[in-house]
Amino acid sequence: MTTDIITANGSDAYTSIAVVGTGGYGELFLRALKQCGYFVKIRAVTRTPEATETVKLGRLKQLRALDIEVLEYSDVTAGSFSTVFAGIDTVVSAVGVAGLPSQIPMIDGAIVAGVKWFIPSEYGVAHYSSAWMPFKGPLAAKGEVLDYLVGTAKPKGLAYTALYTGLALDYLDPHGIGLKLSKRRATLVGRGGTLATFTCAADVVQVLVSIVQRPSEMQNRIIRYAGSTNKMCDLIKVVTGGNCGKNVKIVCIDEARAKFCELARQQDMKAFQVYGRLLIEEGLAQINLRREPLDNALFPDIKPESATDTLARLIKLADAGNEMFKGGQIIQRSHTTSSVTDGVGELCKQEPAPATATGKSQA
Repeated sequence: MTTDIITANGSDAYTSIAVVGTGGYGELFLRALKQCGYFVKIRAVTRTPEATETVKLGRLKQLRALDIEVLEYSDVTAGSFSTVFAGIDTVVSAVGVAGLPSQIPMIDGAIVAGVKWFIPSEYGVAHYSSAWMPFKGPLAAKGEVLDYLVGTAKPKGLAYTALYTGLALDYLDPHGIGLKLSKRRATLVGRGGTLATFTCAADVVQVLVSIVQRPSEMQNRIIRYAGSTNKMCDLIKVVTGGNCGKNVKIVCIDEARAKFCELARQQDMKAFQVYGRLLIEEGLAQINLRREPLDNALFPDIKPESATDTLARLIKLADAGNEMFKGGQIIQRSHTTSSVTDGVGELCKQEPAPATATGKSQA
């Protein structure tokens, strides 16, 4: 895990950048972009907060104190986004699950505003549909957005880059994929022998900051970066200290699938926990599942932290009773519960998934 902000020495002239979303990765990106010193203009674009959203209001105040411009939008339309994107070269989306569909009008607004480059909210796994799922899946909107960028926006002059980094154990809640750090216990769906990609949050931020300083090299492509590739059973050994007997609960795949569908229809946010465990067991959390080459060599100055080292670091924090583990969230986000619940609710409105187990190479 690299802690120093990396600055490129290229001569590309994209020096104005906007980040949509100011919680979670959005805030991390904005602070790192400011620290790197490369950009002349850095703008935070966010939904207009309610008066009761004190945490978000405080965060926006802190960003302004860093001399980061903050612009707000109240409606999700191309016209609204074209206004907040005026004078910007690069737009980075960091919206959550509930905001993924809003990226279509966001892209349209970017085209109207003359934005040159759009980076959608990926920072995770590639999206593949599953034959057993009666929905498109929680992440299907990501694939639709990338299709729109490639098929509609790119011909209109808007470049794109999709960044896949796998799962970030210090960004998501490890409990969500069955790792109960403070209790040294785990829940495993299936056998835990399939490979998954992991990259810690700090390394995801470093990769993104490097990418946006190198447009001519990074545009119109998919970037795959892996901190490490691990089997779930190996991570469980780290969490349980090797005691994989009574400290591990095994759930069969069919039971987990049925539970996911039940929770999704109830619009219960716990559906995402079950989905994450199924995603890993099916092998769909590996960003180069089809043996696509990794792009780590493009970022030689970043020394990634492995998933086992991330877990060891988080376990120490859990043992110390660190505040970050209260409520099960590693990084505090604005409206986390609302966003996840809204995302699950969208599942029940979607058309049934295709009958094939393979899908698009987006996430």
